[in-house]
Amino acid sequence: MGKNSQAKTDIGWYQFWEGSGFFKADPNSPKKPYSLLMPPPNVNGELHLGHAMQQSILDTLARFKRMQGFDVLLLPGVDHAGIIFESTFNKELSKEGLSKQKLGYEAWMKRAWQFKEEIYNSFHKTWTFLGISADWSREVFTLEPKVAKATFEEFKTFWEQDLLYKGAYIIQWCPKCGTAIEDLEMEYQERTEKLYFVKYQIDGSNEFITIATARPETIFADTGIAVYLQHPKFRSYVGKNAINPLTGNKIPIFEDSRVEKNFGTGALKITPGHDPLDFAIGKDHNLPILHAVDKTGRMTELAKDLAELKIEEAKQKAAEKLENMRAIEKSEDYTHSVPVCERCKTTIEPLVSEEWFIKMKPLAEKALKHLDEINFLPKNYRKILSDWYKKIHDWSISRSLWWGHRIPVWYCQKCNPAREVGKDKGMAISLEKPTQKCPVCQTSGWIQDEQVLDTWFSSGLWPLATLGWPDATKELKKYYPWDFELTAPEIKYLWIARQIMLSLWLKNQIPFKNMFFHGTLRDSQGRKFSKSLGNGINPYELVEQWGVDATRMALYTYAAPGRDARTSRQLMDERCKNFRNFGTKLRNLHRFIFELKPEDVTASSDFSHPEDTEIIQWLNGLIDSVTKNLESYKLHLAIEDLYDFIWHKFADSYIEWSKKRRGETQPCLEYVFKTSLELLHPFMPFITEELWQKLPHEGKSIMVTKWPEGKITAK
Repeated sequence: MGKNSQAKTDIGWYQFWEGSGFFKADPNSPKKPYSLLMPPPNVNGELHLGHAMQQSILDTLARFKRMQGFDVLLLPGVDHAGIIFESTFNKELSKEGLSKQKLGYEAWMKRAWQFKEEIYNSFHKTWTFLGISADWSREVFTLEPKVAKATFEEFKTFWEQDLLYKGAYIIQWCPKCGTAIEDLEMEYQERTEKLYFVKYQIDGSNEFITIATARPETIFADTGIAVYLQHPKFRSYVGKNAINPLTGNKIPIFEDSRVEKNFGTGALKITPGHDPLDFAIGKDHNLPILHAVDKTGRMTELAKDLAELKIEEAKQKAAEKLENMRAIEKSEDYTHSVPVCERCKTTIEPLVSEEWFIKMKPLAEKALKHLDEINFLPKNYRKILSDWYKKIHDWSISRSLWWGHRIPVWYCQKCNPAREVGKDKGMAISLEKPTQKCPVCQTSGWIQDEQVLDTWFSSGLWPLATLGWPDATKELKKYYPWDFELTAPEIKYLWIARQIMLSLWLKNQIPFKNMFFHGTLRDSQGRKFSKSLGNGINPYELVEQWGVDATRMALYTYAAPGRDARTSRQLMDERCKNFRNFGTKLRNLHRFIFELKPEDVTASSDFSHPEDTEIIQWLNGLIDSVTKNLESYKLHLAIEDLYDFIWHKFADSYIEWSKKRRGETQPCLEYVFKTSLELLHPFMPFITEELWQKLPHEGKSIMVTKWPEGKITAK
């Protein structure tokens, strides 16, 4: 069968399954439920190999559980992916000479939703071409009203419980994305830069205290110098002032235990506006907060003649100024890790900004008490999450974007123009514009907070919002907590840890019973696949060349929990080719057993001949092993057993034996082949349906036939 004709056949079977309603869950069904939650891919790009593996794993388990008689819910969805979507969309606009500022909020949002629809529709192609048997009638997008309602309930709950606050704190800021990001959304690049040893004159003397810094451009915002306790050289300066060499301002010198003894000179310039440690030290010593760098990544007016310069240029100019003042004692190469935004790779700038935060300690403490209720695969992820919970800090949930859930806080324009937060202030918490008057001044002029909520604030509700929470829906009652969820390891803190905390806090239940962390597919050099590196493998191309079933089988070979794997297009082609040949073997078996069926068939099916007995015993062992491996999510082992049995034990051995007593073995041949197809169906859905339909069978589809139980034994 040619590629095009096979593709048409596969599409036909998919339409048959979907049209027959096999994908749909039924909350009114008396069947026992089994629920699987699809990680929502970001609405910003095309399917990659990791997505294909994720979705194939989910579909295999869904098909397996349906055949076992469960009412299966495989729920699909897409995440709005605030920062990365907005960045991608703005790049598209720039090609037309447009921007957020030129379009304005309303026009920008209209275009953004159009752009979202274009990408969103491509996900259906992705899912259907892989044969994913999801309940499309329940598909969810994280900006739709159902999720907005759940997100508002989450926000309101935290507000009412005094776990939500707004304040000026040090945050990690991406100048290119133009928003705050979480520590977890950063990567680190090793860089070699100049470490400058800068002399600060002691006020009223000719003595100097020397500090080491890789950021001379931020000296404009220095407001103190800290030395480690009992510094042998500098302790005599404690309590005195130093002169900032670039501003002439007097800044205090003090001791602090947080200063690293082995870095530089043991004296640290304190710039509270540009470093998390400095912010903490500055807060404890009542230092003012100044900003030498703004949110666009350029120097502020504080930097005088360096204002408006980009950071790298300002760094060089500031060093030159210090050199000319003879304020640099020496410089040396300094290799250190620099944080960059994981999305755009821009260097992160720590800044003090007014943001919304959630107090996370109570949520983490509750999560720690319930981790044992979740089966983590691999097991060590329980400890990994536990360790993170114990060190958790407050969560900055506001983002300076337009794409996302707008923060549901409204300020009274008359009595609260400064947009202060407090239960006694002129403000309201509401999903829509409040209809009531301001409780403070009794006017009706409301204006909404301009920021949006962090994407993970709504995505963390995925297990709840997809089933209709906060409403007490039939779906929530039947399918929650979810039986199975999976993800890549890199978002274990951003997404999985938060789902656990939010679900336990808001519903007092774990979100899922089994949490599967699959490994990451990497290139032959161990690098993650990325567009920028040009090392990606397009799953569409694999499917086009080798077929859906072969591509899925090749992906299962990498599906061991928690195990990263290296691959390449050549290696994927080799594995896909092998499984395409396996599909050809299945067709040849069907042809031999049914199309070349002898006329002198013996009707008996007692399988009493030693050769029949042996193949049935092998088959019973296969049923047992495949079932156990699927139940324990070891798909890679299940396909090994299936491949070995069908190709070697059945085709190479038993088929050859059967040729000597062809008519007598026909019932055994038919039973073993049909059962093998049923065991193989969750993995290779298309060819198994096609061949099964040609066999004598009961029921409409192999997809809803009963899972083999191996009860037939030789007599």
